[in-house]
Amino acid sequence: MKRVLGMIAAMAMVITLMACNATSVGTKDVGNKVLFVGKDGGGDAITIKRLKEVHGLDVMVVIDKELTADHAKGQSLIYVSESVNSNKIQDKFVNVPVPVIYAEPQSTSDTGMTETEGYGALTGANAAKTIQIKDSQHQLAAGLQNKVDVYQDNGKMGYAIPGKEAIVVATVPNEDQKSTIFAYEKGAKNAKGNSVAAREVYFYMFNGEEINQTEAGWKLFDAAVKWALGKK
Repeated sequence: MKRVLGMIAAMAMVITLMACNATSVGTKDVGNKVLFVGKDGGGDAITIKRLKEVHGLDVMVVIDKELTADHAKGQSLIYVSESVNSNKIQDKFVNVPVPVIYAEPQSTSDTGMTETEGYGALTGANAAKTIQIKDSQHQLAAGLQNKVDVYQDNGKMGYAIPGKEAIVVATVPNEDQKSTIFAYEKGAKNAKGNSVAAREVYFYMFNGEEINQTEAGWKLFDAAVKWALGKK
């Protein structure tokens, strides 16, 4: 009798362990899915590779003209590359409870991260490689302080003018109103006074500048991915 009871107990333990493993694996799969809105070549390919190799993420690439809000279902993160046409993105993800990282500055006005006129880019004669860290204590600052070279050489760099409840992490040097990295926590009010459905990050990196990124620039990118996903 004792032997039978022992076997029953052992089987129960095995079943419990199998259930726990299945739960953890399922959670990991859901937590690792990323919707990348952009291209699967060019500079975007460098970003996709980093998401896969550094962050261990399962990336699904969708081009802007085929994008629908339904693509966000089952995803744990959305990344909108600067390579997209913002008119194809508009406010598709505004009410979706999935964190989004926007690298396209013009998308910030459509989403309410900024007012309509509050976006732009440093290009041409104004091209730059340096940003000013404004909140070095925040996770999004990746432990960096003061002025940081995020590009090896001057390049195209995006900025936007966020709302009052935004977390401003970095700006254009000597131009505090122009934010190069900023974010909204879930539930915060964006520039248009609407509640944010999930964490949102604006990141300065223009398509084509991925190869120009410095180690510090990639640290900031990694910090943006981790914060958006709720990871330390």
